[in-house]
Amino acid sequence: MPFETANSPVPDPASAAPGPAVVRSSAASSGLSERRIVCMVVRQLTAELLGVVGDRAEVRRARRRASCHVRQISMYVCHVALSMPYGEIAEAFGVDRTTVSHACHVVEDRRDDAAFDTFVSTVERLAEAVCMIAGRPA
Repeated sequence: MPFETANSPVPDPASAAPGPAVVRSSAASSGLSERRIVCMVVRQLTAELLGVVGDRAEVRRARRRASCHVRQISMYVCHVALSMPYGEIAEAFGVDRTTVSHACHVVEDRRDDAAFDTFVSTVERLAEAVCMIAGRPA
């Protein structure tokens, strides 16, 4: 073997773990549950979409408010579109389950606005599609 030296032994392919198992074990070792990962993906998806369709000057001025809206919409989508219970969403976001309930009520009340309803519906469809592609039923 021309590439093998005394200082760099070639690893045995039989002892190497397959790729997906390594990913699962690293996620498990870092303490992230599957539900938390789903919630993080939905939150990032919501933030990215808001960045695309939102008024950038408005987002900069009201960064904290925008962050709260993203979190509320993400919690709502996890509960409504992905059928996650309040308790699991609360654990994933690091809040109390009553906070999740409040977020769902706030978003539901705002869905009377046609533009907001369209945005939330888009986030719901994308979250369901991402979960379906990942092999997790929505």
